[in-house]
Amino acid sequence: MTHPILNRILMLDQAADERSREHQRRSTSAAAIIGVLIAFLMLEYHLLVEHRVPWDLIAVIYAMGLTKIVLIRWYRFKN
Repeated sequence: MTHPILNRILMLDQAADERSREHQRRSTSAAAIIGVLIAFLMLEYHLLVEHRVPWDLIAVIYAMGLTKIVLIRWYRFKN
């Protein structure tokens, strides 16, 4: 048996576990959005400055966006 304060510090109790999962979900979602924005800015740079079309970057942006849309629909219909 562990001490209640130790549980809070180590996040071993149930409430802290649920909160940490929610924080992880939010941070992962924010990181994905920032990743798409950076990829889009890189795409704009290549188009406007270098005057070339980076198809690999376009594919990454579409893949990330499509994954987000598909997962939103999946979770909505499953819940």
